[in-house]
Amino acid sequence: MGHDAPWPHRLAGWTNERFPPVVYTLLVLLFWAAAVLGARGLTAEGALVPHAAVVVWLVFLHLRVFDEHKDFDKDRVAYPDRLLSRGVVTLPMLARVGVVAVLVEATVAGLLGPWAFGAWLATFLFSVAMRYEFGVGGWLNRHIVLYAVTHNPVVAGLTLFLYAATGARWEWAYLWFVAVASLGSLAFEIGRKTRLPDEEHAGVASYTTELGQPGARALLAGVYLLLWASVSGLCYALRLPDPWPPLLGLLCVGPGLATVTQRAKRVEAGASLALLVGFVVCGAVAWGTS
Repeated sequence: MGHDAPWPHRLAGWTNERFPPVVYTLLVLLFWAAAVLGARGLTAEGALVPHAAVVVWLVFLHLRVFDEHKDFDKDRVAYPDRLLSRGVVTLPMLARVGVVAVLVEATVAGLLGPWAFGAWLATFLFSVAMRYEFGVGGWLNRHIVLYAVTHNPVVAGLTLFLYAATGARWEWAYLWFVAVASLGSLAFEIGRKTRLPDEEHAGVASYTTELGQPGARALLAGVYLLLWASVSGLCYALRLPDPWPPLLGLLCVGPGLATVTQRAKRVEAGASLALLVGFVVCGAVAWGTS
């Protein structure tokens, strides 16, 4: 795609490259369904509020736009073939997309009530702090694990927003699902930057360059273990008598694709599967007990 293509085509090309709409729509729908069904399963109340999923989808979009601005100088060198690096799309163009996304988010969140709007606003403000790396970007970029941990709470914010949008009374056991979403997204973040030596990009930090092969993959396996422990906790909170069979079956998937012999694509696929299946299990259990 060239610079002379109509701007909608250029934006569509960027979206397919950096924010695949089908993939993100599936992720958001599973996330939304698990969160809403979890709230209803724990409290026996709450609305389905499908438009809350639109807010979450747009938050992920504006987070991508923020990342494109934040990482532009590094990505232009490391990934010169990307549309943004080649100038086919520009940062001002993406900024306008981000502004529209945030305005729609705020409008829809406002329609969902004050608690939902408050949760969205807190999440948005946190995303702005992420955009500027909390004012300590130079230091955080030298500590990749801490970087991931400090940015991860944005997922918890979205999880709490989805709960608030249902209008259900607060139930502390929902924090098990907050942990599932947070740990699943952390596993995905680690998994997508866990590579074999010949797959590393010069000048691009990864967990394997920071921690070494065994260290990075052990960290990923540890996050998987905490993830499935959180799935188990939610199962018990939902009064499922025996959550261990699905837990143990799923536990084999992610760590099995995190071993030092596995290439980056398989590790990333395992992390993606762990996140998505975690949502499916939580949603299915909540549906079955509600």
